[in-house]
Amino acid sequence: MATTRRRRALRSAVHDNLPARTSVKNRFASPAAKTAFAVVGTAGLAALAIAIFGPKRFQREILVPVQNRVSDQASQLWADSQGVREQISKLFARAQSESGRAKLASSFQSWIGHFKAT
Repeated sequence: MATTRRRRALRSAVHDNLPARTSVKNRFASPAAKTAFAVVGTAGLAALAIAIFGPKRFQREILVPVQNRVSDQASQLWADSQGVREQISKLFARAQSESGRAKLASSFQSWIGHFKAT
């Protein structure tokens, strides 16, 4: 009777010198990727609308009404933020040295980043 030998279980080779695999989901979920997708998608939809309607009709029926609605809101927001903008400009004017201004700017960036994260 012939004896049978058990085969060793196969293991994949470990390659330490290769870069770690990042999942596709993680790669496309970054804020930069989301922004790029939004920009490309918006440009694609605008190109499709121009191709369908034609440039003059696109401007007359889509761009002008959107500009009218957004410009009123943007003007109102700009007027409402006048006090805050003046306060910030006074803070920067009080910073005497370039390094003081840089510290103040990094402090503002950190503060804004804190609110964007929440």
